[in-house]
Amino acid sequence: MDDLERQRELRRERDRLLDTPNCPQCLTRMEPADVGGEPMWRCPECGTLLAPE
Repeated sequence: MDDLERQRELRRERDRLLDTPNCPQCLTRMEPADVGGEPMWRCPECGTLLAPE
């Protein structure tokens, strides 16, 4: 992998992280989860589930 491709990969990862919501209950950054076959956001601290917008 060349430097330019690595920079692109890092930029995509940064953009993905910036699109990650914070938990409305405890403000922790949420993580993607699959709940019953549906994509959701789940808080690793308090377990709150949030449907993607």
